[in-house]
Amino acid sequence: MKIATKNKLHKTATVSVQDLSILKPENTIEWFGEINFENLERVIDKIKNFKEAQLMINSYGGPTGVAMSFYDTVRNIFKTKLTTIGSGYVDSSAIVVFLAGEKRLITKNTTLLLHLAGRKFEVEKRYSTRDMEDMLKEDKLKDYQYACVVSDATGSRYSPEMILEMMANNTVLTAEEAVNMGLAHKIL
Repeated sequence: MKIATKNKLHKTATVSVQDLSILKPENTIEWFGEINFENLERVIDKIKNFKEAQLMINSYGGPTGVAMSFYDTVRNIFKTKLTTIGSGYVDSSAIVVFLAGEKRLITKNTTLLLHLAGRKFEVEKRYSTRDMEDMLKEDKLKDYQYACVVSDATGSRYSPEMILEMMANNTVLTAEEAVNMGLAHKIL
């Protein structure tokens, strides 16, 4: 596992008391745990009722397609003015959920893990070489889509190819590195 060591592009910003005054407990939703359909449905059901909302995230990730569905729904369908707050783990596909926020805050002890797609296989299930090729094709496409979302969040200072390289190296980012890259706006 590698820790990101990119040159600092700008000074790390910290959040002031005034910045926190925008957070409204009644508009706060939590996404704790796996990125899965159950949590997607629960969070979307709550978030669709708000024009502005805060989403606290602590997740080790899950299927990229679920995270992409959340990202696209919030950004392109509901167009909710969302502030995301990363705390603890914001790993794997949880980064895409975090990046759905128009404003992205992160706690100082949060880490973000970038890695390539992987799969879990059922015991006693047989897959043909064609099945495996199709899975590989899909995983490579999901990796590239993921890298593009992350690249866009950096203002294209990091290309999708650079993000894919970080993913291939199982890169762990600190909160400060996330801010320096443009993935988070401020540290709480």
